Amino acid sequence: MVAMPSLAETQTRFRHAIGTDNGEMAGTGIVAPGNSSERLAIYRRHFRESFRRHLRGRFPTLEWLLGTPRMIELADAVVRTRPPRMPSLAEYGSELASALEGELGKGLPPYLSSVAWMDWHLGNAAVSVAGETLAIASLASIDPGKLGDTVLAVQPGAFYLAADWPVDTLLGLRLSKNPPDRLEFEPERVWLELRGARGTFSFTRLDTGSFAFRSSLQQGLALGVAAETGLRSDVAFDIPAALAALFADGLVIALRPLPKEAPNA
Repeated sequence: MVAMPSLAETQTRFRHAIGTDNGEMAGTGIVAPGNSSERLAIYRRHFRESFRRHLRGRFPTLEWLLGTPRMIELADAVVRTRPPRMPSLAEYGSELASALEGELGKGLPPYLSSVAWMDWHLGNAAVSVAGETLAIASLASIDPGKLGDTVLAVQPGAFYLAADWPVDTLLGLRLSKNPPDRLEFEPERVWLELRGARGTFSFTRLDTGSFAFRSSLQQGLALGVAAETGLRSDVAFDIPAALAALFADGLVIALRPLPKEAPNA
């Protein structure tokens, strides 16, 4: 007696069949009338077109730089080598940015992976829902001795990206109605804050101390640790001023005690 494959096994085999050029219906456990290869080709075309549209929508600046034909090639390569494994398509896409940091990025301009991460974070930021902001006066409710161990939860639409190229310049040019005919694009270390909510987004350059401070808070680290991280990045980092700016920019949405097993660095 031949054991029937489970539903999960059948789905995995079928996904492999439609996700590769040489996939066949045989081995999927699915029986189809007529020419199975032709029927499978329909699914394969739909599968590829769906992911092409999805990835192109998530990486508009990358496509603007590469052109649509090259972008489609990258999308196809990512789907073949790093197929989606999450139940929500909205969670799929960071694989392309990661792939550009490795084998897939060979022969391409070195700044493209940073461009891809910028697009990815801005896409996530734009669909976020902003939380109600707190005023700096809310810190008065915390015991001064416990302030350093307090977690300042930041807006869910805030992301931080350090890049070796001024990729925000490229984004600005894409959004501009009058891009220059020629651009001298040279390496430059930049620290970016990418923010968004309900279909809108913005991007700002930060100094090294503020970037280290805010990105540490975004990672869920305690206020004391984030302040120390800012000082390590820039000895001139002004902690009181940075804290005031954090609240003034509407980034803080909650104050929480540090979880017992939370990371300290």
